[in-house]
Parts: sequence; structure tokens; C-alpha cells
Amino acid sequence: MLEDVVLSPHERALYEKLYASYNDLGTARSCANFILKKGWHNYSFMRRGSVPIQQTAFTTTMIVAYARPFSPGRGRSKTFPDGLLRYSSAEKQLHARMLKLRHQQYAHTDPSTIYVRPLKDKYITSIQSTGDLFFSPAELTMFIKMTNAVADRVSKRLEEIRLSGC
Repeated sequence: MLEDVVLSPHERALYEKLYASYNDLGTARSCANFILKKGWHNYSFMRRGSVPIQQTAFTTTMIVAYARPFSPGRGRSKTFPDGLLRYSSAEKQLHARMLKLRHQQYAHTDPSTIYVRPLKDKYITSIQSTGDLFFSPAELTMFIKMTNAVADRVSKRLEEIRLSGC
């Protein structure tokens, strides 16, 4: 017979946050692996067929899924424990870049990320700067390594919480 682990409200909320975060990190890591495997290391608009939309979808999902654990939630949501990150300075820079991309370009339309030049021409009415981006193989490899490490720490913390209620 299955029996629930009894946790304090604080520990239960933390467990739920970490469990969801673990899944989000896994989704982001899977997207990074796929982008790396496909060799999508330049701007999506430089590709043909359905590849640009696929590259955009995987890049967007990677960024949003990665940033979700570190974004404030609604209701009784806990914040992600900073002590589980333990990133090197290069990893901290990539982490900050991912969060900035999520907040300014992927979850919200920040005016600082948009540039459109209206024209008087009859056929070409405006020129827009592209919001397209890509990650280098080195960045993706570092991202995969850092999300593997933090996911391992999250997994260990989940087990500690679970066993504390037994």
C-alpha cells in the first residue's frame, strides 16, 4: 500500500518547487542537446524550409524552461535555493544571459529589444532588427554540463526532503 510522506507546509512547498524545477531543467537540457545535435549554431533566418521555426521553437523552449525555476511564482510558490546552483563565473554569466533573454525577449516584449525603422516607401514600409539568436557549441556544452550538475543537486535535495518525512 502506498503511503504519503508527511511534510511540513514549508518542506512540501519546497519539494514541489524543486520537483517542478528538476523537470524544467531536464526540458531545457533536452532542447540544448537537440540544438547541438542538429548543428543549429547560426541565425535561424539563414536556414531553409521548416528549420527556422524548429530552431526558434527549441531555442525558445530551452530559454523559458531554464528560467522558469528562477522566476517568482504565484501563490505559495517557493524561490529556488541559490545554494543549489554553485556555478563557475562563466556559468553564472550564461545563467544571467538566459534569465535576461527570458525576461526581455521571450516572456515579455521589452521595448529595449525592438528596433523598427519606418520608411516612406510604398512597398517596403519598415525595416526591423531581428530578435533572432543562437548559441555556440561551447555555450550549449557548458549549458548541458551546468544543468546536469544542478539537476543532480536538486535530485539529492528532493531525496533528503522525502526521507525527512518518513
